Amino acid sequence: MPRIHRHKRSPVHSARLGSRGRATRERLKAAARRVLDRKGYSQMTVADVTQEAGVAAGLFHRYFPDLRTLTVELLTEAMADLGNTTHIERGVSRGDWMGRIHAHIVPSVANHALRPGLVRAMHQLADEYPPFRAQMRGFYQAQLELLSTQMPRLFPEARLTSAEALLIAYALGGISEAALRERYILRNPAFRDLKLSPE
Repeated sequence: MPRIHRHKRSPVHSARLGSRGRATRERLKAAARRVLDRKGYSQMTVADVTQEAGVAAGLFHRYFPDLRTLTVELLTEAMADLGNTTHIERGVSRGDWMGRIHAHIVPSVANHALRPGLVRAMHQLADEYPPFRAQMRGFYQAQLELLSTQMPRLFPEARLTSAEALLIAYALGGISEAALRERYILRNPAFRDLKLSPE
């Protein structure tokens, strides 16, 4: 069931905030990011965020109408970072297709390993809120389409059609996502003794 916290006063749009207001808003976002990483979306409360930020509880609704709005903003920013091709591929030589694929895998693994609570929060919010689920699915599909366009160049002898390459990308992506989820999010005891770094 969606948790929408209504407040009589509408939140101030960030473009109309002064420097102190923008700083407080960013402080609340940073606090929410830490709480999400510790507790996940389903367990987070407004009090958790304001206590973590060190601000009065009543200030929250001055900047955000509810926790879901704040969480969508945070997770959308996280996905934008993971999908920033120009930033991710800097330093990769032109024509180095394996290097490009590796460059995209590194931040995804690091995100699971270093921010497992944030990844868990993405799935929790997607389960609860269909618009975010669609947004997350679109992001995931764009990443897999990027991989699938590299496959015919990587494996020309396979003569893959675009549909075949996309199917392989989805299969590999699904396996990778499941492995990362088991290792870092669900902390499967079977993998506890593995001495694996994100690298």
